[in-house]
Amino acid sequence: MEDFGGNPWKTLRSRIAYKNSWISVREDAVITPAGGEGIYGVVQAPGALGVVALTPNNEVYLVGQYRYPVNEYSWEIVEGGREAGESLVEAAQRELREEAGLVALRFEQLGGEVHTSNCFTDERAYLYIAQDFSEVATAHEVTEKLQIEKVALGECLAMIDRSEIKDAMSIIALQRAAKFIGVV
Repeated sequence: MEDFGGNPWKTLRSRIAYKNSWISVREDAVITPAGGEGIYGVVQAPGALGVVALTPNNEVYLVGQYRYPVNEYSWEIVEGGREAGESLVEAAQRELREEAGLVALRFEQLGGEVHTSNCFTDERAYLYIAQDFSEVATAHEVTEKLQIEKVALGECLAMIDRSEIKDAMSIIALQRAAKFIGVV
């Protein structure tokens, strides 16, 4: 597809309006593509990753948890962020261990980066499939109250179709995983 000529926005100045351990919100004074002045808010995030933990029987470890921003319970793949100095695979392994109590011997990246919601955040996500794992103790964060279930990959795809899995990273990762192993 054609790129229509670069960035039509002009940033006049930027300031951090809010910051916590997970995100910062940058407020930019801009000249819009139409030539008017405006404000553009950008949620800055250090990056995300998701892991499809797939058993030899094509079952996936799903994580159930309440998601405060949408006020709903959510079924998802193992997800998290990367800490300073961690490689993507190290972060994926840490999140897999913390959330699902698994240590994997094999990780494969599932396609390229994903922009989680590029209309308001610069967050980029990286998706993996993990196989050949053993069980260990979980180490949930204090902000997490998680439920873990093993669900057949085919049923995960059906859950997507029934809007029982709504998380964008999970949807993309599960569909990429199905393609990766030749289910679809």
